[in-house]
Amino acid sequence: MQLPQKISITGSVTEATTESLRFQLDGFDRAVPLQVEINSDGGNVADGIACFNMLRSWPGGITVEVVGWALSIASVILQSGTIRRAHESALLMVHAPWTSTTGNADSLRGSADLLDQVRESMLIAYRRTGQPDAVIRTWLDGTDHWFTAAEAQALGLIDEVISDIAAIPAAPANAVAARHPLPPVFAQRINMTATTQATNPEAIRAAAVQAESQRRNDIRAKFSHFVQREGVAELQARCEADPSIGAQAAADRLLAHIGSQCSPIGAHYIPSFGGDNRLSDFKAAAQDVLLRRAGVSVSEPHPGARDLQRLGIVGMAEAILSMTGKATRDMNPGSVISAALSTSDFPALLANTAGKAMALGYESAPNGHTLWTAERDVADFKQQTLVNLSEAPGLLEIPELAEYKHGQMSDGAAAFQIAAYGRILQISRQALVNDDLSAFTIMPKAFGVAARRLEADKVYGVLNGNPTLGDGFALFSTDHGNLGAAAALSIASLGTARSAMRQQKGLAGLGYVDPQPKFLIVPAALETSAEQILSSLVDPSRNNATPNAEFIRGLTLVADPRLDAHSVTAWYLSASPSQIEGILRAYLAGEPRPYLEENTEFERDAISYKVRLDFAAGVIDYRGLYKNPGA
Repeated sequence: MQLPQKISITGSVTEATTESLRFQLDGFDRAVPLQVEINSDGGNVADGIACFNMLRSWPGGITVEVVGWALSIASVILQSGTIRRAHESALLMVHAPWTSTTGNADSLRGSADLLDQVRESMLIAYRRTGQPDAVIRTWLDGTDHWFTAAEAQALGLIDEVISDIAAIPAAPANAVAARHPLPPVFAQRINMTATTQATNPEAIRAAAVQAESQRRNDIRAKFSHFVQREGVAELQARCEADPSIGAQAAADRLLAHIGSQCSPIGAHYIPSFGGDNRLSDFKAAAQDVLLRRAGVSVSEPHPGARDLQRLGIVGMAEAILSMTGKATRDMNPGSVISAALSTSDFPALLANTAGKAMALGYESAPNGHTLWTAERDVADFKQQTLVNLSEAPGLLEIPELAEYKHGQMSDGAAAFQIAAYGRILQISRQALVNDDLSAFTIMPKAFGVAARRLEADKVYGVLNGNPTLGDGFALFSTDHGNLGAAAALSIASLGTARSAMRQQKGLAGLGYVDPQPKFLIVPAALETSAEQILSSLVDPSRNNATPNAEFIRGLTLVADPRLDAHSVTAWYLSASPSQIEGILRAYLAGEPRPYLEENTEFERDAISYKVRLDFAAGVIDYRGLYKNPGA
């Protein structure tokens, strides 16, 4: 038979307890039984419930043994055992869940409702005792109910009592006479337990040393997450040095000390932010709240966003100051904002919110120009020369034992240079105090839209401008074979344009590159007519139901009003940029599109955001484009 795998749960039940338990269980054989030893004064309910669920699902079976105390949520973890045991001198305690909170009447009523739900979840675990729900609810009232091991067995809280009688002298008769089912005072329990301890001096000394070591370890665990705060290390040292201060009393003093340095956070209870990542989680949730409040869609908001819905910008600033150990109880709203702007976390929250709003504006803006244009990153702002290679020379027949002949590829070059475009958005301290969301949500979103609009302006500026290329001919010209005779948009004129595009040859003139039309680009004035042609199964200009050409139904329509300003009749065809790069969009490598940079101005109580887009549009190869002036 395999020996059981052992786990100990000692001290306070915290998030660290849950993570330690999960880590140990992951390394164990799930077919082998577990032996879990408990000596705990309770702790966080959520972590205790998590431990209970992880243990009770263990397929190999579990023996849970109380070696000292199983108080509060630790008595719930005890119920996960297939076999539940406790030493004769052990103690159990069951009570209702409790919390420490602040807030207005509504938030306090909400906290009470939450505690009622937590109590019901604990009741499920205690049903393991076999007691009726009515009995269990008497344990989960406002009183601490203490039980010896024998009493716990009688009530079904454990299955077995481990007798210590062989190692411990018999208890005085008056201790037995003092027993009763529900001792009302903890001191009675301590006195009763003390009378059953060994009278051997060495045993007493060893037990005292062990108890003192455990007390100090429990105090250190309570203080571990707060040692960087002002005065906490000194308070911990005083608590450890005083043998009369237990772990819970030390925790109460710690809470009072931290509370003296903080002020309420906007009169709202914020229960979702704890642990080592509480500040980053808070900023992520606050960002989603601000975006949604400003009407910006957030598909998957942070789980903690619900608890921040009523919190304004000043309240968020107070929360961040409080989480970083700065008291705000004597500050007015303007002072709170000024103090928060001096930190790195509050400006980061605003910058992240503004940046996300700007990115959403950029992504959601009309972007038809990106469908038919190519895209590249360039390393710097110098003039760029992109080589456009010709087609490869044709393959030649090689007679038996003859030598292969060398072939060459010619090339063309297109030159352009990216430029920086930008604006500065300034937000005043007054706007933040006034909770003006438009300052860092709506306006940055509009800047994102403006960046996308700039791209489209430049791209269609090239298309409308018909620039002269490096070979001395205009982009659209009869010399390039991509300028058709004026004809209205129709099945016939599209067929002529398609034929002209497919007859394009490479730079060396050795063979056809055969551009395949994929996009029909029209001014807004022709959009409806183009939709009729592309969506109809037959030629809409004829009455004999002549079938529409297959390639026409495969075209993607792009309509843009920038073309109307140049001509309401001209229309264009473009090959896919993956086949031939016609017009190119170029961006500075490594830069976000667009880029947002934040700067806090000390002299003017303001925070500024610089929006920048490094961009250029240029022509790479005319063969992928075709124009008809229209009629």
